[in-house]
Amino acid sequence: MKAILFVLFCLLLVRCRPAHKRNDAVITIPAVSVASTDPALQWKNGLYYYQQLPFSGHIIERYDDTAIRQDRSFYEGREEGWQLGYYPDGKPAEKRYYHHGEKDSVHTGWWPGGHLRFEYHFSKGNYHGDFKEWYAGGQPYKHLHYTHGTDDSGKGWRENGKVYMSYVTRDGRRYGLINANLCYSLAGEKAELVKSVADTIARK
Repeated sequence: MKAILFVLFCLLLVRCRPAHKRNDAVITIPAVSVASTDPALQWKNGLYYYQQLPFSGHIIERYDDTAIRQDRSFYEGREEGWQLGYYPDGKPAEKRYYHHGEKDSVHTGWWPGGHLRFEYHFSKGNYHGDFKEWYAGGQPYKHLHYTHGTDDSGKGWRENGKVYMSYVTRDGRRYGLINANLCYSLAGEKAELVKSVADTIARK
């Protein structure tokens, strides 16, 4: 009797186990390319359509001299896989990854001279991990860290290497250095609060 009940329980467990969602399946981008200027290509309600159907394949944007500017891949109208950008001379400008229409994995960009321009880490559309930017000469400009869309800490430098920003985030508030002036003391935690680092930088 116990053996029969055990078998029935196992069958019930298998039957109740949720099936894999379609989103978990491996997605293959068809080897189809259309020009970004093709009149049959339309953007509607957040999706790309080609000849009235959600588009799967590559959309190619070119410079005036026919050199490729962008090669973007799509699946059923949404960005999927690597989105590649190039300078007029063919050198890579950026490389971004999307999954189900959302930013994911690592997005990387380069200056025309070849130095890194940015490196952003994403997870399901949100910043997650390192957020780095560099000046054209290769000097670091900014290094932030995010956890599921919220910045935990950040540091920024001028081209001469001088620090103009250094902060940490606690309970949704940023504390630290702006323009080498201590605006909040982490030791005493009684000084002035930096409400918006981004706004302060934008005014410089």
